[in-house]
Amino acid sequence: MYVSTRGIVLHTTKYSDTSIIVKLFTAKHGTQSFIIKNAFSKKRNLRASLFSPLALLNITFDDHYLNQLKYLKEVELITDGDPYNFDPAVTTVRIFYCEMLYKLLFDAGEDPVLFQFLEKEILKISDPDAVLNILPLQFLIRLSVLLGYVPEDNYSSDNPYFSLQNGRFQPYLWDEQDTVPAEESLFLHRLITEENPKASRPTRMSLLQYLIRYYQLHNEQVRNISSVEILSSVLH
Repeated sequence: MYVSTRGIVLHTTKYSDTSIIVKLFTAKHGTQSFIIKNAFSKKRNLRASLFSPLALLNITFDDHYLNQLKYLKEVELITDGDPYNFDPAVTTVRIFYCEMLYKLLFDAGEDPVLFQFLEKEILKISDPDAVLNILPLQFLIRLSVLLGYVPEDNYSSDNPYFSLQNGRFQPYLWDEQDTVPAEESLFLHRLITEENPKASRPTRMSLLQYLIRYYQLHNEQVRNISSVEILSSVLH
């Protein structure tokens, strides 16, 4: 049976000299994998260029339950989410989001609320008014709400340190691997409570590393995030 839905490109792998495998998070059917044959042919409607990281697509495919690796019948590009293709910061943020979501949603089921959230967050990356240097931090905090491990904002002068393990602020700096330092903890609190707070680049990058660690502690699918090093070098 053919079904139509929207999809977000999470990952693309070269399968052979002529084919690719694409993993999409779809609005109606969760995460699905598709094989695209002759993807590098200029005569092919389903070209590899359609499946850039985080591209938003309208797709039609045969949802036969016996076929784990499915075939796309039709693909329409809604937006690649990146009109500023030559901006390395925009491109790197997209790659970072894509790497995180690929691991978090590797075998995710249908979740229309999460899908709608991700559509909006992806479009923010290319918004010329977006504060790009804090956008990945805001994204991780907002995403954690839907994933079920949102940081509890009980920050105060008596609770100035955020515990990664407990997901809340505490009065003491217990373990450097588990506890976020005071400056980064304050910035985390401000990110939760303010629209676009400012912080120094070292503080932002340090907190980003702690938030990734937070995800790793609460979701075993998130291991090494290789794109964070590049992200740290391009966001000023």
